[in-house]
Amino acid sequence: MRRESEFRLLAPLIGLALGAMAVFVASLLIWANQVDRDVRKQEEELVRRGLLASIYEIERSILPETNWDEAVANLDNHFDPAWANANLNDYFAQNIDFEQLFVLDGDNRAIYGRFHKDAAPAADYRHFSGAAPLIAAVRHAEAERGPIAQHKAGALRTLKSRAIQASDFVMHDGKVYLVSATLVQPDFATVTPKGDFAPIVVMALRMNAAALSRVKDRFQLDDVKADVGLAHLGDGRAHVALPVSGGDQPLVLSWSPKTPGADLARAAALPVALVLLVFGLVGFVMITRIRRAAAQLLVNHRTQAEFLANMSHEIRTPLNGVNAIAAALGRTSLSPAQAEMVGIIQGSGETLTRVLSDVLDVSCMDTRAVKVERQPFHLGDTVRSVAALAGARAREKALDLIIDIDPMAEAAVTGDAVRVKQILTNLISNALKFTSEGYVAIAIRAEGQDRWRIDVQDTGIGFDPAEKDRLFGRFQQGDGSATRSYGGMGLGLTICKQLVELMGGEIDANGAPGEGATFSVRLPLPMSTATPQARTDTDANSGPGRPLRVLLADDHPTNRKVVQVLFAEFDVDLVCTENGREACEAFATRRFDLVLMDMQMPVMDGLEAVRVIRERERQRGFTRTPIVMLTANALPEHRDASLAAGADLHMAKPIEAPKLFGVLQSVAERQAVAAAA
Repeated sequence: MRRESEFRLLAPLIGLALGAMAVFVASLLIWANQVDRDVRKQEEELVRRGLLASIYEIERSILPETNWDEAVANLDNHFDPAWANANLNDYFAQNIDFEQLFVLDGDNRAIYGRFHKDAAPAADYRHFSGAAPLIAAVRHAEAERGPIAQHKAGALRTLKSRAIQASDFVMHDGKVYLVSATLVQPDFATVTPKGDFAPIVVMALRMNAAALSRVKDRFQLDDVKADVGLAHLGDGRAHVALPVSGGDQPLVLSWSPKTPGADLARAAALPVALVLLVFGLVGFVMITRIRRAAAQLLVNHRTQAEFLANMSHEIRTPLNGVNAIAAALGRTSLSPAQAEMVGIIQGSGETLTRVLSDVLDVSCMDTRAVKVERQPFHLGDTVRSVAALAGARAREKALDLIIDIDPMAEAAVTGDAVRVKQILTNLISNALKFTSEGYVAIAIRAEGQDRWRIDVQDTGIGFDPAEKDRLFGRFQQGDGSATRSYGGMGLGLTICKQLVELMGGEIDANGAPGEGATFSVRLPLPMSTATPQARTDTDANSGPGRPLRVLLADDHPTNRKVVQVLFAEFDVDLVCTENGREACEAFATRRFDLVLMDMQMPVMDGLEAVRVIRERERQRGFTRTPIVMLTANALPEHRDASLAAGADLHMAKPIEAPKLFGVLQSVAERQAVAAAA
């Protein structure tokens, strides 16, 4: 009877569990279908952006042979067919095999023609009528620009040269071509066009099997096809439709998309069936052990909490390796699926890094541990350096990054360059995060005596003006759903506001939902006649051409590898040591441009090593070498100890590559100044 009673109690639970499993299976199938649709949309967007990027690359490859004084001389001042053969055809054949190439004079008359690598009558251009709108667009832009060069008596010639191009897909003889028309212009204005209008180089790349092969290889696509119109598009195929000038139907590029959801559902079919068969037994065992498991869970939870508390210092070391190696892997050739996975790793690592850094920054401000420096720095260069670091993110999202600097800002001012960069980095990062198309613009203007206004404008999601004051509060974003859609803790603007007020400035924001936003920062930065101190004790190997000599001291091999990977793309002579004593020995025998020092190391820790290095510099009369304490110890007392020992900067792990690159750039600028002196 007891067993029967227990079974009766267990039966509803088993029925409920089986029903839950059925819901799970249905949910799995629905999820798999949704994943496949999302993957397809992502592939289509990736290919669409990639095609636009490919067109841009093709246009850029044309410019070196068209924006050239020698091209103006030989294609316009006096046409030289031999020069055209030796330069236009041979150059472009080595880059992209354009099927047809024509040169038009200032009156739009064809004077030169090629078909692949063979000469073609220039008159054949008459039959290539699809290029006419592109020629007209180039001429219109040329007319708006005005004369290419202006010369005033007693002044240097002023060159008004910028790339003037027009590209489009064109229908010609039933075939689709990518046609690009480029204006021939001088680069140094040693010669100028003889007439009011310059020659135009017209190039046509046929969208044939060879072009499709490049698309297939670049994006790792399967079964790539190109047709005119959507009539031939099969069910389930991903596609991108591109308008064609001179044709009623678009050029449709289609392929078989990846189906990770369906693949996963098929792979999970057998395990799910087995689970259904044994679920009753498992449920019975789970019920008999549930109290024991609950008790053990509480014990494990307490143990885990204690463990995480003790290991907070160690969390930053593996995160440092993940971020740097994922970034390096992302710069290699990857399939779309692999690139997506690497992007998830990078995004997750960056999010965790930002959370740790933001919480630490807010904590430091609450304890008044943040101090504002008063040192001379170049205002325009500071803005450009931050924008340069944001350029890669803007290119990834196909956004225009516009920089507008008042000529008055091309001067030295007195203030805290590091904090100004931190404010700009937060504002630009926010703008890029909440903008999916359009642009992000950074502008700096003088506003009265020793006051400056910096605007960061975007065309993103904007915000409700009624919520403006709430934006600068902690853990707040413009939209209540933004945390789920875009991530982040809502601390970035809080940090900006506190830093601006700490420097005696003001911050404001204007925007509207769906119409973008503009964040304005006003800062008092007095003009300075001084410049940042440069090295004066150069050796025989100093000069702008030699590599930067960097000394790294870190006992963890992962950390050393991370720095090696980050510096792999730069001209850096990196010397690695495993403890403070080895670092001091290396410094005693060789001069370095930069020292990266860990804080906790065996034999001799980083603080003692920094003190030894500073004492050795004092005894020998050397100029102070920049030392960055690169450590997982991120508390305010750790930072104070680093600076007290003689370090110039305390940088917490995981390493933020833009900040480290900024340090490297500053050191490189010092080296260049010292060499010039």
